Amino acid sequence: MHVSTRRRLHRSTAVVIAAATMALTAPSAGAVTGSADPSRFIVKVSAESGNCSGVLTAPQWILTSSACFPDTTAPGASTHPVTATVGSTDLGGTTGYRLAINAVVPQSGRPLVLARLATPVTDTAPITLAATPVQAGETLQVAGYGRTATEWVPNQPHVTTVTAGTPATTTFPATSATGPTTCRGDAGGPAYRTTGSGPELVGLNHSSWQNGCLGETETRTGATEIRVDDLHDTLTTQMNSPILTRYLGLGGANSFLGSPVGNEYTVAGGSGQDYQHGAIYYSAATGAHIVQDDILTKYKAIGGPTAIGFPLTDQNTTPDGVGRYNHFSLGGGASIYWTPATNAHVVQGSIHEKWAALGWERGLGYPVTDEVTITGITGESGRYTDFSHPDTASIYWSPASGTHEIQGDIRKKWLSLGGAPKLGFPTTDESTTPDGVGRYNHFNHPDGLSVYWSSASGAHHIQGAIRNKWADYGWETGFGYPTTDETVTSDGVGRYNHFTNNASVYWTPATAAHAVFGSIRETWAGLGWENSRLAYPTSDEYDVTGGRRNDFQHGNITWTSANNTTQVTYF
Repeated sequence: MHVSTRRRLHRSTAVVIAAATMALTAPSAGAVTGSADPSRFIVKVSAESGNCSGVLTAPQWILTSSACFPDTTAPGASTHPVTATVGSTDLGGTTGYRLAINAVVPQSGRPLVLARLATPVTDTAPITLAATPVQAGETLQVAGYGRTATEWVPNQPHVTTVTAGTPATTTFPATSATGPTTCRGDAGGPAYRTTGSGPELVGLNHSSWQNGCLGETETRTGATEIRVDDLHDTLTTQMNSPILTRYLGLGGANSFLGSPVGNEYTVAGGSGQDYQHGAIYYSAATGAHIVQDDILTKYKAIGGPTAIGFPLTDQNTTPDGVGRYNHFSLGGGASIYWTPATNAHVVQGSIHEKWAALGWERGLGYPVTDEVTITGITGESGRYTDFSHPDTASIYWSPASGTHEIQGDIRKKWLSLGGAPKLGFPTTDESTTPDGVGRYNHFNHPDGLSVYWSSASGAHHIQGAIRNKWADYGWETGFGYPTTDETVTSDGVGRYNHFTNNASVYWTPATAAHAVFGSIRETWAGLGWENSRLAYPTSDEYDVTGGRRNDFQHGNITWTSANNTTQVTYF
């Protein structure tokens, strides 16, 4: 049996129009129905080495034999210029279009290709792809621009009535009682049934014994058709696929993505396609975008579109030139960022919004963790992401505290004391103090808590009644900055903070919190602080005649302004 391949066809009629689109006179309006004149959807495929046939299956797609593209084995541009004549009733006339084929998509397991036209044909109705199998004994038509019984190179497509034999998995036989079935040049032409709603494509011409064809002496009859009746969904997906359009626009298998791996798949209201070196994901809301390398690995590991939505961007280089990123469509925002030093990590939701507001990687650096769940001191569940800022940085979120960043020595102090589970979530970003000298974060500890830092004092935490007393005196503008964390006294009874302006606040359950500062503080310290006979302060410093005084559990200390001396009284 002779195979109707392009290499064995009559060469004298080859037409070459490289990368061109030539509009001939448009077909008549009556041809748009697709049923009055089936020759409209029959296509002639022309290349340097010969001709094939094909069939228009969508405005910008034809289906034809892979014999027309013997050197093209993967999706992408054809290895040689090929054109298609579409919508013509007579190649010697002026109707129809001659269009360049700019990409081909070989079909796995069958000698078929989808070929994309340079521009859509909008006034010629494509043939409908059959959705029901061909049946043995069914009457069909086969057509093409190949040789006939009387012409070497016909200008009109021929249509022959055939009877289908018993279908195999990928082929079915066809026989004709009235002359040739198919001849050389018919490879890729349609085999179709006629229905009340128009023609339906069930197969493509593959090979025949050439009986009855001009110049042939073979007496055996019959032809073999390639089945397409079971490829309705596959072909429809490809012809309507924004992913395939994007991929072919990149260069197909010759692009940086390489060859497809598997088939296009449905996911989370959109679709995806894997390639050797990446993937393309699509949804109607986001379009088709590329995800690659470690970002793709991370994306798939967390659940892909079901976790953080579809990509809103291709993989891009960050403004600093160090990393790569994709943004995704999760409500509230989501991104995956990667650098060689930090690897790929997800930032999402409120943390993503805060990071963006702070300047992305130019603010806190790159994420070094995914978003992590943590429980705060009040029992509420929160989340955080750490970043690569040279001084260290994190963004924390909880429903009660909101979303705030914490960094540097304040963050280190907070974490060293137990972080959110012990001190609560930050309720402020790291902020500059009113005096412009230091920095602080407040936290949602039930008793109230802050960590304050200055270059002179370092970072220290202060909380509860001691913090409230310090606040009453004007925060850092009063006693200055804390020089200690809140610390348990040596007798284990009370707690205290010291401050930079020669001041302290001491607290016990019995005495509450009171401030001691200046000369009175120095005298009390000289006596041994709370271990002295005076024990703990029971008042703040207050005015007396000629000076100031603090009361203690067992006495007082009075400062006299006239001579700048202090006097200790016990009782």
